[in-house]
Amino acid sequence: MPSPEPRNVRRFARRGAAGFALLGALALRPAAAARPDIMPVEDVRPGMKGHAVTVFSGTGTDRFEIEVIDVIRDYLPRQDAILFRSSDPRMVHSGIVGGMSGSPIFIDGKLVGALAYGYRFNKDPIGGITPISNMFAVGDLPFRPDVLPHNKVRGIARAGAAGWADAMLGLDTTPLPQRRRPDDLTPQGGLAPIGAPMSVSGLGAEATRFLADTLGLVPARGGSGGTAVGDAKSAPAKTWQGGDSVSVVLIRGDNAVAPNGTVTWVGGKQGEKLLAFGHEMLGAGPSNLPIADARVHVIIPSVERSVKLSSALHVRGSMIQDRQAAISLRTDVSAPMIPVTTELRAPEPDMPPRVYHSEVALGVDLTPALAASLLVDALGEGAADGTEVVAEIVHQIDVTTSKGPRTVTVKHEEFFPAGVDARALGRGRGALIMAALLNNDFEVAKLRGVRQTATLRYDSPVEILESVRLADADVHAGDLVTLELRLRDYRGAVRTETLALRVPDDAAEQDIQIEVTGGDNARPPRPMPDSLDDLIDTLQDTYPARSLVATIYREAEGLSTRHGLLPELPASVLESLAHTGSTTSAVRFKQMARRVIPRPALIEGEHTLKLSVKPKRKFAAPDPD
Repeated sequence: MPSPEPRNVRRFARRGAAGFALLGALALRPAAAARPDIMPVEDVRPGMKGHAVTVFSGTGTDRFEIEVIDVIRDYLPRQDAILFRSSDPRMVHSGIVGGMSGSPIFIDGKLVGALAYGYRFNKDPIGGITPISNMFAVGDLPFRPDVLPHNKVRGIARAGAAGWADAMLGLDTTPLPQRRRPDDLTPQGGLAPIGAPMSVSGLGAEATRFLADTLGLVPARGGSGGTAVGDAKSAPAKTWQGGDSVSVVLIRGDNAVAPNGTVTWVGGKQGEKLLAFGHEMLGAGPSNLPIADARVHVIIPSVERSVKLSSALHVRGSMIQDRQAAISLRTDVSAPMIPVTTELRAPEPDMPPRVYHSEVALGVDLTPALAASLLVDALGEGAADGTEVVAEIVHQIDVTTSKGPRTVTVKHEEFFPAGVDARALGRGRGALIMAALLNNDFEVAKLRGVRQTATLRYDSPVEILESVRLADADVHAGDLVTLELRLRDYRGAVRTETLALRVPDDAAEQDIQIEVTGGDNARPPRPMPDSLDDLIDTLQDTYPARSLVATIYREAEGLSTRHGLLPELPASVLESLAHTGSTTSAVRFKQMARRVIPRPALIEGEHTLKLSVKPKRKFAAPDPD
């Protein structure tokens, strides 16, 4: 039976129902977050009152009152700072707190900027605000995965290939000094960034100190274990708001490291864009480091600088920019983490092996330092009593290059006379090779995982090479010369050893140099690498630490090229092949003769003899075994 309603009424009813359904759907969809009303620096006047929003405990936000003192023009390049004080009793007690960096500050309901600066050892809670306009300039910068480490083959070698070749061939290269961080500079009693307190758990004091020195961040030990840092998939959805506590996750798992601060602003179509801190974290520029929401356990008051003690909760996105005025975060971008397994075999037979499973953030300088800190921690636990200990360390780094997957294996031994030296481990072969895999002339390797095993023994198998002398100063080309070595063990006992070395037949009328050192201080000569895989082969090719290496360097020069080693060359050929430019196709090296002798102990020290070689004798002695 046809409906008694007119057709246009039924059509209107259908359209009305559809319209209400659409409005309902739009109501459920998160609205695009418009930028809030802001107060420009030009409108800020002394005496204005407002409030800041931050987390004092747990995950809920709270507010405290502030009063503007004045505006400091051009405190930083193209950036003003707004001075304020707070009369809130909590702030009077603790002062400006590390971890409050990024706390949004409002005046007359308008966003002025983020709490970002303070004074150390200050008696009053006086701080500085980064203007929100400077922070928005950081938020407008895009995510730049194209400039971050990724496994892409480089078209041509970059400038600096000569430096790489020197390092890989063991030639004379003076390393650049480490970048000075703000804490290394001459201290001044002025306004300074509060900084992001680095929440640390599962790491001992030595590893914590190593990371603090390397990253330039102030550690706050005592957060929850790193296993608590999970993925957002296993947690309820997070709706971010200004004042929330946020952490940048550097390590998670059995160990955890996460600098902490506060969210200033939330924007984007789905609330996916965040600004935080009001100052830089590491000053790395384009980044891709995981971020997580965080819980504040307590504020630890201090005369120097109070800090929030916090723990990261669930990974919620990535930090994509790390700049002077702010860090920029995105919840719709994921950041990779590299699994690192660290195994400790302690010197005590009754102590079972311990295995730690962690993940570290990816960064050219960051990843090697973070992985090294896990090794420092394991070794510090196994040899924390300050005794003489030898560590046999094996690094197995799973990578993928343009030629496919492979495992880079590096072995080395380290002697520690009074417990583990974190600085020595931070400069160890494992960290250097990881850095080379991420920054070289050819391509960026994809790191798939790292396994590092340390076996400790109470021992002191070290001999120091005190002197080297020739048994006979009359040296002819082709002679089998005898070197007398004086060695002293770690207990002070001295012994003498002889070493036979053949002078090249064609070294007559030349000045030569004989160098004697331990296997750790010499590198085998190799062709210049022509690919990342060649570079990896070069890095893996080393002499045993328990060996003596005696080398004769001659006046004649050869070339190390990408096609192989070219021994002694005429000067005209040498000059024509070893041209200079932005890229290097060949590197000069001194001609040599070398002998490697295994020894039961680690050899320390290096000695050099210079002598003139006479013409060849009629009869020569047989070669040594």
